[in-house]
Amino acid sequence: MRRMNVFVVAALGLAAAGVKAEQFVFTPPTADRWHYGFNSSPGTRTVGSSFMAPGWAGINGEFNDRDAYVILAWDTTSLIAPGQNPESYNVTGIELTVANLAGAEWLPDQTADEWFTYDLNGDGVINADGFPRGHANDTDGESSDADTGRTIEVYGVGFGPTYTAATWAETSAYIGAMYSGFPYLGDPIAPRDPFPFVFQPGTGDLVHVEDHIRGLQNETLANPVDEFSPQPWAIGVPLDYTPGTQTVPFDIRFTIDLSLSDGLVKAYFQEQLAAGKVFLIVSSAQETLMMASQEDYPSFFMREAVGQIAGAKAATLSIEIGNLPGDYDGDGDVDGDDFVEFPACMTGPLDESSDPNCAPFDFDADENIDLGDYAAFQGALAD
Repeated sequence: MRRMNVFVVAALGLAAAGVKAEQFVFTPPTADRWHYGFNSSPGTRTVGSSFMAPGWAGINGEFNDRDAYVILAWDTTSLIAPGQNPESYNVTGIELTVANLAGAEWLPDQTADEWFTYDLNGDGVINADGFPRGHANDTDGESSDADTGRTIEVYGVGFGPTYTAATWAETSAYIGAMYSGFPYLGDPIAPRDPFPFVFQPGTGDLVHVEDHIRGLQNETLANPVDEFSPQPWAIGVPLDYTPGTQTVPFDIRFTIDLSLSDGLVKAYFQEQLAAGKVFLIVSSAQETLMMASQEDYPSFFMREAVGQIAGAKAATLSIEIGNLPGDYDGDGDVDGDDFVEFPACMTGPLDESSDPNCAPFDFDADENIDLGDYAAFQGALAD
């Protein structure tokens, strides 16, 4: 059995007990697409804004709740060999960084908001009656947002029924809801393809997020879903940003929570690394009005902006991969093949002369492989 052949960008030391991690950095994206119905030049734009037209009241209810978002994709094969058992890619951390234009005025938020904290009835006021949703005196079904601003969120990318990960390209035709009035004839409630998704608890099914406020697109699931509040895989943290007086571009950083959905989020990235391409969607929860100013919602540089707009930077994906504890041969499991190698590694302190494959046997990360590690190894072997 062979170890994964990769080019190491940087060693990060111990990311977790007994797990040596290596970092792989990818920029610019292989593809970045402003996924918006009125984008007449897909794959060639320098800026991709993200905003919502939420609820049936949002711009006459004729656009997806998440009206504009950015699809990002990286071919990872140059640094991480594809084709391995997905479990052999022991992903221990993923960060995404995008850059926003100067002049921004939108307010950031670090807490995802409930779906009913938007103007659902179109009266121009959120929670005009002053009572939270569900209260005996509630008449509009809305609640006030507990804090100001809206989040910028990351989700997985689902495909279908038209596109697959292999057939979709940044220049592919737009599929999604569209204004039905002249001259933009279209289906006002069509699902997106590609679409942002979260995993459904219990079933692991892909739940569409693009219309989570209206409760659309998930009616055919084994356990149908209507209005809901999705849990983002990451919420963006603006760096060195002052709304209203931002004179230079600034970064927004996302740290993916790999533990979400009982590890299915981690499995998503493992499967994509095995296939050789990683997809992500960046979607702002900031509502907007038709023809609103670009400064009112997040607007990200696309890779085409580099060299054309001062301060522009392409999106960057950073992936940490660690050795699976006990997996000497790097095949993604702990089995008899690893067992036969353990005695030769139980020779005392790890140093530069040690077999580098012995590192996964250092379960307690004390730089020494001893009987304590052997006990832990037996537990991993039993699993």
